[in-house]
Amino acid sequence: MTIWKLNTDEVFEAPAAAVLFYHNVYEEGKQGGLEILQRNQRIAGNGNLRLVPAAEQWDVLPQNGERQVEEGGRALRIECQYHEPSIRYTVRLAPEEDDLLLTVALVDPIPEDRVGQVGFNLELMPGAYMGKAFFMDGKAGVFPRQFNAAMVSGAGEKLEPLPLARGQELILTPDDPATRIVIRALRGELVLLDGRAYAQNGWFVVRGVLPGGEKGTVLEWRITPTVDTTWMRTPVIGFSQVGYHPRQPKIAVIELDARVSQPGEARLVRILPNGEQEVVRRERLALWGKYLCFHYARFDFSDVRQPGLYCLEYEDQHSEPFRIDEQVYEQDVWQPTLEQYLPAQMCHMEVREVARVWHGACHLDDALQAPLHHQHFDSYVQRDSTETPFQPYEPIPGLNVGGWHDAGDFDLAAGSQAHTTHVLALAYETFGVQSDQTTVDQARRLVIMHVPDGVPDFVQQVEHGVLNLLSGYRAAGHSFIGIIENSLEQYKQLGEISLLTDNRVTPGEGSDDRWAFTHRHTTLEYQVAAALAASSRVLKGWNEALAAECLQTARLAWEYEQSHSPVVAPNCYVGPRYELAEVLATVELFLSTGEEQFRTHLLSLAERVVEHVESVGWAVARALPSLKDDTFTTRVRAAVEAWAARVASEAERNPFGVPYSAETWRKQGPIWGVAWSFLDRAVQFYYLHRAFPGLVKAEWVAAVLGYVLGCHPVSNASLASGVGAKSLTVAYGINRADWTYQPGGVVSGPALIRPNYPELLDPFPWLWQQKEYVIGGAATYIFTVLAVNELYREG
Repeated sequence: MTIWKLNTDEVFEAPAAAVLFYHNVYEEGKQGGLEILQRNQRIAGNGNLRLVPAAEQWDVLPQNGERQVEEGGRALRIECQYHEPSIRYTVRLAPEEDDLLLTVALVDPIPEDRVGQVGFNLELMPGAYMGKAFFMDGKAGVFPRQFNAAMVSGAGEKLEPLPLARGQELILTPDDPATRIVIRALRGELVLLDGRAYAQNGWFVVRGVLPGGEKGTVLEWRITPTVDTTWMRTPVIGFSQVGYHPRQPKIAVIELDARVSQPGEARLVRILPNGEQEVVRRERLALWGKYLCFHYARFDFSDVRQPGLYCLEYEDQHSEPFRIDEQVYEQDVWQPTLEQYLPAQMCHMEVREVARVWHGACHLDDALQAPLHHQHFDSYVQRDSTETPFQPYEPIPGLNVGGWHDAGDFDLAAGSQAHTTHVLALAYETFGVQSDQTTVDQARRLVIMHVPDGVPDFVQQVEHGVLNLLSGYRAAGHSFIGIIENSLEQYKQLGEISLLTDNRVTPGEGSDDRWAFTHRHTTLEYQVAAALAASSRVLKGWNEALAAECLQTARLAWEYEQSHSPVVAPNCYVGPRYELAEVLATVELFLSTGEEQFRTHLLSLAERVVEHVESVGWAVARALPSLKDDTFTTRVRAAVEAWAARVASEAERNPFGVPYSAETWRKQGPIWGVAWSFLDRAVQFYYLHRAFPGLVKAEWVAAVLGYVLGCHPVSNASLASGVGAKSLTVAYGINRADWTYQPGGVVSGPALIRPNYPELLDPFPWLWQQKEYVIGGAATYIFTVLAVNELYREG
């Protein structure tokens, strides 16, 4: 008899524990193979055969087959293989009483030149284990906070870390049931390593090296996760850590253990200046239902409009304080993103903040023409031509201007630059925010936070974006795919950004200068044209010459693509749907010029607009009053009505009110968190609500903002770092090596660990798919805050 049950998703479950078996397929991102969850938190994963002691992101991965259920649900089995070297193997997992028996069987012996290098690795999440104890064969140890182990020569003269321990039985955190696991090696021995020797995002590793000269079963582990029939998950009160405008919906979402069928009492409490607390509303909650692996209840206090300081209580849980106030979104909400995060991301500039230097003027040697026939990392490709006047490894002048470091890395992907610039331009044009808290001096390559210079920050950020977008046109007549480090070693480096290259233009293959990938791409041309056309409207009155150049460049790019066959070969951060990007560019050029050629062409795209209204309707909606075509407007309205009904259905099946049902999440199976996608949709919702207020609800925009500010699965931390009473302050930004954050950075948030487990590992900065900042998410977040503020300020 065993306590483990195989559920309908082929997961072995026991009270307070779940073991996944090759459900996830993102091993380079620490999601895949054998994974162990205890108390709803993944603490071990990536259990698979690896060719190195601790694999990093770009190491060779095996090809995994299909999971098979054996013995009537009493075992799971999968066949896997490496092609080079040729290694075929089977992994099997079967319960035995309180334990799980893991076996690895080889079809053929390990190739002789690989003996001692191949082993089964199970990785332990550092954030769950640092500073905690373990025993190996009775000898105690403590997991270090940072990598400390000595390095010694290993296979192939590569350096390897000395093990933290080795033996037959490993007991992890004997004093903490949340992370306690016992692993016994029935064949060979266990080696406990610190994988951070190889990469900053490394995990601790339990490794069993496979013997040479043998086939069949070569590794057996008995794994004992901690099972607890009495454990219940602590409820999480999901709410906006910033607070609420009096007129907006206010719904707290209580996340509950899946065994809770009758929720308890929730209370809204007003905090008075003298420290006393007054219960404003109490309610015995009804069960909303199940979403993914949790149960939920909702506490609606939308009718409470009295300004003041409040907190929420559910049973014995207390939330952080929040405001209900008409000015709640007007201070310390979007400002950190515009005034701190985006300035810190500015490339080719020195960035200062009071007594701090974020980084010196960087990448002044941008960039060399990328070599031909080259597949680079991060999906950059240069094929059989440069499509520029420049030879491989030749400097391309004028690329060392403008742009933001894309995310936690430092590349300048034109698709991201265009999207960010476009959204910032629309935010300024739509909401007219004149805030000026940042000095930007392009001539001196200097940025100083918290020092006004007389120019709105939105205008200066848009200007910085278009300077980068225009650089490819100035050099070769079209947009370049992007600029990125020329080697993985350089790409992985962190620290002072201005020291990543020597900032001296140096031609040749051995240079440290970054590479420009320079193919023309039709989707990108239209995307950049849309951004430049919108930006031209923002820059008028501030930089007339640059505004004129933006509009003229956008016009020429559009005209070129109209007269040439589309080119859409896959490349970094650009999609194949050039026909949708064409709609966006046409809209922005029409709004900027009012010219009949753009009006006529946009009307000719009616079928495309109606068919893809979920993607382009928001842009077309802004042009409808100027198009003055009732037939076109009627068709767009009908398409929006049908689409909005689908959105409403999705929102009703999500406890947080965002249009993303559990079925959609499972079906799409995104590797990344979905907050940025929601923010993109919030921009669309806003413009469609303005055009069709009876069809598209304002509360969808508010629900997205609430999600980002703390009303989301797993935790209630704001996904905008430094925003709200509690936020994620360990994230995947440019300073992630210090386990800290960038004020105003916005992460993608909870991701889905297939088949059914939302996850937001914290504190832990190294899962980019949950905790990375990106510039596009920053721009759409700013827009969404301003949109909600305007919608509810108007009542």
